[in-house]
Amino acid sequence: MFDRTSRSSCEEQQSLRNYVGSLPTEDIIRISDPIDIDHVPTALVLELESRRRTPVVLIDRPIGFETPIVTNLFASRDRIARMVGAEPGGFNEVWAKALANLLPARIVDHGAVQEVVRIGAEVDAATLPISRHFEKDAGRYIGSGILVCKDPDTGTRNLSYQRLQLKGPNKFGASLHSRGHIWEHLQRCEARGRNLEVAIVIGVHPAINIAAAAKVAMEIDEFEIAGALLGQPIELVKCKTIDVEVPAQAEIVIEGEILAGEHEDEGPYGEYTGYSTFRSTKNVFVVKAITHRATPIFHDIIPGYSMEHLLLGRAAKEAHTFMRLKEMVPGLKALNFPKSGTHFHAYMSFKKTAEGQVRHALMLLLGLDSYLKLVVAVDEDVNVFNEEEVLWALATRFQADTDMFMVPDVFCNRLDPSSRDGMSAKLALDATAPLNSDAERATVPPEAAAWARSFLDRH
Repeated sequence: MFDRTSRSSCEEQQSLRNYVGSLPTEDIIRISDPIDIDHVPTALVLELESRRRTPVVLIDRPIGFETPIVTNLFASRDRIARMVGAEPGGFNEVWAKALANLLPARIVDHGAVQEVVRIGAEVDAATLPISRHFEKDAGRYIGSGILVCKDPDTGTRNLSYQRLQLKGPNKFGASLHSRGHIWEHLQRCEARGRNLEVAIVIGVHPAINIAAAAKVAMEIDEFEIAGALLGQPIELVKCKTIDVEVPAQAEIVIEGEILAGEHEDEGPYGEYTGYSTFRSTKNVFVVKAITHRATPIFHDIIPGYSMEHLLLGRAAKEAHTFMRLKEMVPGLKALNFPKSGTHFHAYMSFKKTAEGQVRHALMLLLGLDSYLKLVVAVDEDVNVFNEEEVLWALATRFQADTDMFMVPDVFCNRLDPSSRDGMSAKLALDATAPLNSDAERATVPPEAAAWARSFLDRH
């Protein structure tokens, strides 16, 4: 099922199984013994993180289910870059090029995702290996499903992630907590007294997952971004029971509707903040059909405060924010949304040529992303991807009475448990040295550093 051989066809190049089959053996942990999918995969991935390991995890025999599971795909920045054909550190440039060269999807007549079709009374979502991830989760949750719907006025496709609580053979609770495009589409459908048709796609080439996580204009079909990232149009098939198109080479698709004007309790669920939360829009999704490959693979994303969850959510956001910020402040060198801050902190490095530039950049950064509540600027000699270096810069280049400013009562993300009525204070710290500073950092010559790296790489 996880074929280790390469394929050349356009179809298989767009599949999850072909991507996993192309990974080097050392990048994979394969579990052949039967394991319980409630809590255990989550515990394993979190333990791997604590040991600074980021392999993809394959679970061949989930107890009680016939479908194998793959998880931890997005736990590595370097692997995310390679997913879109970039070198480590080159994701931002590839992302910018893709946005400038969108590639429309192509509708095809047949797809592997519809090798098996179950409609109406044949539907039973409980047969899918959907996990309970954290102790306080209200039930089994899909967090890896890409929700595909259409703008009710223009027909433009939208891709997004929303948490989905399994409630029965043909029903899920849904939270559209991001108040994004799908939530806005539902509002317009409800005003017209009709449901919103949605397909939940599980198991695609990771480039499609990355595109689905992007926050882009409502007029952009994220399949076009994925096509540009892969260098070929994403092939789509029409769903069997709703007017939505889905990737032909996906593993599993759940077709259905989010009901207009109907709400039920949903949650709690372990969110990216690291907290279990009841906060929810309490929507109801009803399943009309499930289609899948003859031998499907279930892709799970470990939710909560996991590296995989946070890196997937921020890859496109970091790239987008970096591009917009660099347009206004060319001295920007690097930008990092560190894991420690979930999505609420950002560190940027900067080459300044005049005093006041950094404060300007900090204000722009806070304005570009409403989630941010703490932003730190450092000089270009500081590695923003090494939190110890950022803290060193704060220790040696920052004074609280002159190098910070705060903006109270600004719109923020409501999942921040410290927010007040959807508002938060925003804090900016300038940890750059004054232009006239005579303090020089103690360093070793570049050739000595290169020798040390080469020596340790060989031993």
